[in-house]
Amino acid sequence: MNPVPSHFDVVVIGGGHAGIEAAFAAARLGRNTAMVTMDLKAIGRMSCNPAIGGVAKGQLVRDIDALGGLMGLVADQSGIQFRMLNLSKGPAVWGPRAQMDMDDYAARMQEILGRTPNLTLIGGELTDFDRDSEGAYRLRLGTLPQLTCRALVITSGTFLGAVMHTGLEAKTGGRIGEPAAVELAQTLKGMGLKTRRLKTGTPARLAADSLDYTEVEVQHGDAEPFPFSFRTEGPIRNRATCWITRTSSETHEILKTGFDRSPMFTGLISGIGPRYCPSIEDKIARFADRDSHQLFLEPEGLQGERAGRIYVNGFSSSLPAEVQDAALRTLPGLRNCRVLRYGYAVEYDSVDATQLHPTFECRDPLMAGLYFAGQVNGTSGYEEAAAQGLVAGINAALKVQGREPFVLSRAESYIGVLADDLVNLEIDEPYRMFTSRAEYRLHLRQDNAEDRLLEKGHALGMVDDAVLTKYRARAARFEALRARLASTKVTPEFINVFLTAQGGQPVTESVQALPLLRRPEVSLSGLLGYLQIPVTEWTNAEIIALEASEKYQGFLDRQRREIDRTLKLTALRIPADFDYTAAKGLSGEALQKLSRRRPLTVGDAQRIAGVTPADISGLIFHLNR
Repeated sequence: MNPVPSHFDVVVIGGGHAGIEAAFAAARLGRNTAMVTMDLKAIGRMSCNPAIGGVAKGQLVRDIDALGGLMGLVADQSGIQFRMLNLSKGPAVWGPRAQMDMDDYAARMQEILGRTPNLTLIGGELTDFDRDSEGAYRLRLGTLPQLTCRALVITSGTFLGAVMHTGLEAKTGGRIGEPAAVELAQTLKGMGLKTRRLKTGTPARLAADSLDYTEVEVQHGDAEPFPFSFRTEGPIRNRATCWITRTSSETHEILKTGFDRSPMFTGLISGIGPRYCPSIEDKIARFADRDSHQLFLEPEGLQGERAGRIYVNGFSSSLPAEVQDAALRTLPGLRNCRVLRYGYAVEYDSVDATQLHPTFECRDPLMAGLYFAGQVNGTSGYEEAAAQGLVAGINAALKVQGREPFVLSRAESYIGVLADDLVNLEIDEPYRMFTSRAEYRLHLRQDNAEDRLLEKGHALGMVDDAVLTKYRARAARFEALRARLASTKVTPEFINVFLTAQGGQPVTESVQALPLLRRPEVSLSGLLGYLQIPVTEWTNAEIIALEASEKYQGFLDRQRREIDRTLKLTALRIPADFDYTAAKGLSGEALQKLSRRRPLTVGDAQRIAGVTPADISGLIFHLNR
């Protein structure tokens, strides 16, 4: 076994979803990288729900994939049921989601990282660190030898000063069977970093063979599943079933008997939990007029111990175990359930992300080269964590190389929306991505992630030449088909038969076939079939992507003009040593905030509260000079 080097270009702390993407990205960009995590066997562990994706979250996964990240590719390989959510609505809010075989997902991530060039995996705990006079970070890892690095990425998840709660019982720990990062939390606070106390939770797990599936509603996967990754070869398939059950007034009354022993309601927990993913007791207290809540029964895997476990999605709880047990037995299908693990809450420290650039590097020059990514930044969810990790890992590598930082605009990706929100908004609860957060969501669809980001991923060095060649071939096929439909003219006698059958209005003169796609009743597959244009080489996902781009052409053109204006501001860099006092005309408030925040671009400056359009105009004038 080769000895572990004492110096690295980049060190990533943590082996969760953020840590995985950060370490892989930094190593992929050729930097000598180490991942340090308490338990190497826990790398990639899905500590809460057994699913990847969802509405807006699925868009994040598709963005990650287009930039060369791992989450989508591994999700396709480990997925056991795939569903596209919101299909009854417009494509701007469609969201791919898949149930995972949780053990298989972690094993695949560990295998990929284990064979990634330039990456060393180290089992250990970061307890303390500082920065030497040369700007390198010195890391102390308990009994292990000290490491040094030029860039440090901390992805400690929910482990900073973490405490687990079940009823009135509380014990230190970031996850069942795993210790909290107590010393690291104290180190960060000692450095003057502003932190917040947040809370997350998880529901009970049940023995699969103890449920009565005749009493619950079956939830099947899609007949033609959509892959997350552009790199996935061949079709993916569904291998598992999920189910739906509901709470009742009886359930609620039993849960209420434990409110006097709830760590949330008794003040034992001071951290703020996620508003949009509340515990079951919080739902009952906040929505007292509702007598029923929908719950999802989701398998955690197909092999080993996971094959016998069911995750009760929507029943997150920190109530006493006996209250959870009694309430679960009131649910249809769960009358004789056997609980394998009761729900619990985790309270932890998070870093206030307004102290960070959109690259997730600390704004403070004294902490240059220090990055934070994932739930430690106050977010909720695997997907949000992975997206931050990818950005932080890429930028840590670029910083070491002396290259310009990589910043995505909110006009070109959901990752850009996430980063922009986190570093500019005062957030007092765990942040979760929604489509409503993206003002350009019609442009930021899950089906066009490659069009928006794949060339950028290739330019960085994250995406292989072969993947880029495949993408360009697909784009050429898109253009060829679009050109063929644009050049195909159809007479009223011919096309009205089709239009009438679709419930549309007939035409009175010959028209091109392409504009017909802008009619809501006309689908691309239906039109191609009627025109007898072969579609055998097209996947279902590709047909939907092309159809969406044409059906919303007018809206997209208008949105692209807005995006172009936004990107011009975003692209205008502000030098790191820019003297704001020399920019005459800035208001006193703008001068103070810009000097403190040190925004990377004019777009970032525009998002700072108190910086007016007049300030921005003055800033642009001085930058252009």
